[in-house]
Amino acid sequence: MEQKKIEHITLHLMIFGTIIIIGVLARQTALHYGWDEFSSYLVLVVCSIIVGAIYFNLQMAFTQILSPAIEKCFMRFESYRSKIVVVEECPEPIEEVVDIEPISHERMIEVETTSDISEEVSTPMPTETDEGEANLPKEDAPPSIGEPNQPSEYETLRANAMAEKERASQAKLDKVLTYTKRTLVPYLDEESLHRLCGYVTEYYLSESLPKVEPIKLSSQLKTIDAMHFGWNIGKAFGKPRLQTATFIKRVFAHTLRDVEISTIERKMSHTESECIVKLNKK
Repeated sequence: MEQKKIEHITLHLMIFGTIIIIGVLARQTALHYGWDEFSSYLVLVVCSIIVGAIYFNLQMAFTQILSPAIEKCFMRFESYRSKIVVVEECPEPIEEVVDIEPISHERMIEVETTSDISEEVSTPMPTETDEGEANLPKEDAPPSIGEPNQPSEYETLRANAMAEKERASQAKLDKVLTYTKRTLVPYLDEESLHRLCGYVTEYYLSESLPKVEPIKLSSQLKTIDAMHFGWNIGKAFGKPRLQTATFIKRVFAHTLRDVEISTIERKMSHTESECIVKLNKK
């Protein structure tokens, strides 16, 4: 019974995990096409409910319709009916076992008594030579305290590589944050610049777009300046153009209010004669 219960729980966990994975894939697809966070989570919930309903309906149909029909087909075979009859029959215990157990127990006592007597007779007395050999120290005895396990060469190399990767990633983020502060400090107040650096950091460290409150740029900056800024940080981070375009559209919603995401994605790397934020082509 306990084994069947564990198998039942494992089956339901696997089904639930599959439904959640399908919902997460649907959410990632929605994010890829530019949907916001709330809509993508709503897609996840709706998709999970629909897939779960489809599974339970199929299970109910199989239990109530297909399973009886299949069992009815198998009942036509004589071997299948005989197996069911054998399983349902329960053999009664034989009373002779009760009579045999005391006899076997008495025989066990006799055998144990005889073996004890024979062991006492056959056990030799220890001699002085044996006692001397027993007192000699063993040369090959292992040490009582083991040495601590040293990390293998692979573990050491892997740890060094991960540390180097972390340092490179942090250096890249610091460089972009320094560029952000130096470029936009004349056109943002202190609080807005601090929030923008936080959004840029979260955008770099997270796979999905962060939740932001729009930041209003100075009227001195045009839409092309905001696009150039997005292109420069997105290229430094190695982010896709569509994801970067969606990010700056949300952050600079006021400046880019009349520009679509597809237009930002297409024109963010274009150069114009009059712009303050220069395009970094390195």
